[in-house]
Amino acid sequence: MRAGTVLDGRYRLIEPIGVGGFGQVWKAHDPKVDRQVAVKVLTGDGGPEGRRQVARFAREAAVAGSLSHPNIVTVHDFGSAMNDGRLLAYLVMELLPGKSLSSSLEAGRLPLPNLLYIAGCVAEALDAAHDAGLTHRDIKPSNIMVLPDGSTKVVDFGITKGSDGQHDITTTGVLIGTPAYMAPECFDGTFDYRSDLYSLGCVLYEMITGRRPFGGTSWHLINQHLHEQPPVLRSLRPDAPPELQTLVAQLLAKHPADRPPSAGEVADLLADIYEDHFGDNPPTQGQNVTSEVTLSRTEATDGAVIPLRMTTRKPCPACASRAGGEGSAGCAPCEGTGQAKEIRLHQIRIPAGVRAGQQLRLRGMGGTGRNGGASGDLYVTVHIDG
Repeated sequence: MRAGTVLDGRYRLIEPIGVGGFGQVWKAHDPKVDRQVAVKVLTGDGGPEGRRQVARFAREAAVAGSLSHPNIVTVHDFGSAMNDGRLLAYLVMELLPGKSLSSSLEAGRLPLPNLLYIAGCVAEALDAAHDAGLTHRDIKPSNIMVLPDGSTKVVDFGITKGSDGQHDITTTGVLIGTPAYMAPECFDGTFDYRSDLYSLGCVLYEMITGRRPFGGTSWHLINQHLHEQPPVLRSLRPDAPPELQTLVAQLLAKHPADRPPSAGEVADLLADIYEDHFGDNPPTQGQNVTSEVTLSRTEATDGAVIPLRMTTRKPCPACASRAGGEGSAGCAPCEGTGQAKEIRLHQIRIPAGVRAGQQLRLRGMGGTGRNGGASGDLYVTVHIDG
């Protein structure tokens, strides 16, 4: 395919903008309604596998075209055309501004308020699909588009499975989906709507921590999905709300019955977490903290890694509902002050050649940020013994 090609006498291809399941995606112009669209093009080879791919492609048009939801890409048209002696199948969709979630994740983990909203949009899209009896089967960051206004749309329904079996066109022995985000039961060829919830859990974990829950390759990756647990979420992102860690753990349950009962409930839980932690309060950076450390002359000269016990204060969760944040006289955690102690043990690295009285700045090791804000810094004044 090349720029300037006109499909079926109507859609003029402008430039390639990506690769989707089973096809290349082009930015194109539709003169009939004078709008720019996205056209996914599949070249059939005429053989059995080519016909199967065309069948999947046609099914994507039928499936996505039957869903009308603000968080699901809109399909305008589907057809086929001859080009240079080859039969092309094409799918015409709304052209989405913005970028894929996979592109956003290249820079690392996302701010907590943002990722909660994105995940909520995906959950609502899945709820609509599941209500229509459809399982997406390939929820992953590259199939989630984040628009400039922050809204999100799910794309690429090319391997969707219908509950009645009429859409289930697969090849025996062929793995359908993307292993990094597939539920354990999918590796045995079993899919239902709860498999999408597991995939959403994988995506949510990656948005929170900046890494996938499992990082193996090939059969090692499959074994991880089947038998292993990912690192505890808050060990990688301490500022994540505990309720969010609980929800992700439920989504990543090995057995489908242990996952939340519906995508709609997941959307509600995400909305509750957002409201409880970020609703009316902007993110704020944690307080900077000061401390002191005494080193031996050898440690000061050669450098060392030493433990540092830090005691900071944070709003008492037991008194959080009281007006003005005032503490209760009988509250043990905060002793009536409204501020509970938080004790943390850090392993800090002392560089070689430090001097007495020197102050070291350790970024992100101070007070915990609130509402998704960054942690404060830790300033350590050095004393040398002897």
